[in-house]
Amino acid sequence: MQTIQKSLVLLGAIACATSALAHTTLETVNVTEGVRVVNNVQIGHACGNGTSVIGTSVVFPDGKDSTLLVDNQAYTGKLTDFITAWGPNIQPLVNRAVFTHVDEKNDALGNVVGLWAGGGEGMPNHMVAYVPFRVNATSINPLSCATSVRFQVSIVDVCEITTAARLHEPGVAEFWTSNTLKTVYDNVTTNNSARLTISRNLTTNPLPSSCGSTGTAVEVRISPTQLERDMPIKYNGVQIWPK
Repeated sequence: MQTIQKSLVLLGAIACATSALAHTTLETVNVTEGVRVVNNVQIGHACGNGTSVIGTSVVFPDGKDSTLLVDNQAYTGKLTDFITAWGPNIQPLVNRAVFTHVDEKNDALGNVVGLWAGGGEGMPNHMVAYVPFRVNATSINPLSCATSVRFQVSIVDVCEITTAARLHEPGVAEFWTSNTLKTVYDNVTTNNSARLTISRNLTTNPLPSSCGSTGTAVEVRISPTQLERDMPIKYNGVQIWPK
């Protein structure tokens, strides 16, 4: 009986791990402030029906018109109240193991707000793939009470290049995004956004005495305006997805 129970526990653990892997997420979801980390967008599956992922588009909140929450309550201040600088923090890495092209997405000032990869044979439906990028050292404002700042990351895996009107047809794309922004890139059922959390180093950057012993948790959510502007894939200045 003990052997059977142990086997059931192991199978349950494997099932949970497989379920988690089936999502498109970031390989490393928590990084410590002040540390540069090489990370990966982890594509867990394609769009079904024997399709392949032929591209992926990833967008991070730019902090300009993003929604900020402090301990789940709306905050009307600026992201710099919690992060000393946010802009040159994300950098895609050249890797043609899965896709032949990769590039960054930039705002009007040249700051990287996301990345895309595509081209080549892509990733078959029965496999997984990694798209590497770097998270540059990010510092939490020492005057703030933030113990962590979590960024909502929006990802769409592309299995067919088509128009925006067809994006939600079966086998066309997989949406790892919010379901509340009312954009064409929303997940239609649930909030499946990926997450990246910057954690405060309480040894080198202790909380101010006025914060108490626990501090606060900050969340940064992307705005509908940014998602609609930055999710499309452009190649040499021309939008190639959606058509």
